[in-house]
Amino acid sequence: MNVKLHDQLQAGVSRAESAGGAKRAWVLWRYWLLREFKTRYAGSVLGLAWAFVQPLASLAIFYVLFGLILAVRVPGLAASNGYLLHLLAGLAIWLPFTDAIGRGVGSLAAYEDFLRKQPMPAEILPAVSVGGSLLVLGIGYGLLLVLSVGQGVGPFLSWAWLPLLVLAQVVLTFGLTLVLSMAHFLWRDVGSTVAVALQLGFYLAPIVYPLAQVPERFHILFLLNPVACLVLAVQSVVLHMPVPQGTGWALAVWVVLLGGGGWWFFRSMKPVLGEAL
Repeated sequence: MNVKLHDQLQAGVSRAESAGGAKRAWVLWRYWLLREFKTRYAGSVLGLAWAFVQPLASLAIFYVLFGLILAVRVPGLAASNGYLLHLLAGLAIWLPFTDAIGRGVGSLAAYEDFLRKQPMPAEILPAVSVGGSLLVLGIGYGLLLVLSVGQGVGPFLSWAWLPLLVLAQVVLTFGLTLVLSMAHFLWRDVGSTVAVALQLGFYLAPIVYPLAQVPERFHILFLLNPVACLVLAVQSVVLHMPVPQGTGWALAVWVVLLGGGGWWFFRSMKPVLGEAL
């Protein structure tokens, strides 16, 4: 880490020192998040516009490949471009999820020297990675709702559940990021393993294919995948698509396990982190 960057980060931590408890954490998170957005798009011609270009490009690529060339159709979704809506409902979850995990898994290791010289709550760093994905998340959900209305799908009263699903997504993602960032700091093979797991995980959730194309006896297996549970829940709430019974309960269990369990794991391993620093 260069001296100028270290001085800037140290100044941010110093400004937060006068605040206490939750307010201090909020000041630190906000400072680091603003810095994350500035450095992420620094030197880029498009700048913040990349936050819009990247999800739109992913949507276009998958839609052309699966929706037009392979002509995948979604049974039970009465819309002229039903596959587009189905695909977008999945990408609205997957893109911010992978953005947060991909950046968050190495967040502690990347700032190891800074944490050693300037003590601060280490959980701020994974939280910044999750916060940095919120813009993509907002774009994805906003586009999903707009296109759904444009295709004559909704609005439905069930859309009132969407803020709760967004909260579940953030909590679940944050908990998993906490676990993986700490694990990667202690065992550096974790980062490479996560990269492979994300490539595989994309096809283990009904994003590019509808659940109806999977034999019904395998539907229950999707409830063992937290991302698949989120995708199914959003498809049900926004698009009124049928999902396996118990999807909502399975999602609630995953939020508690990964959200609460991730926080507990990170906090319990902080003494080990301190010794390693």
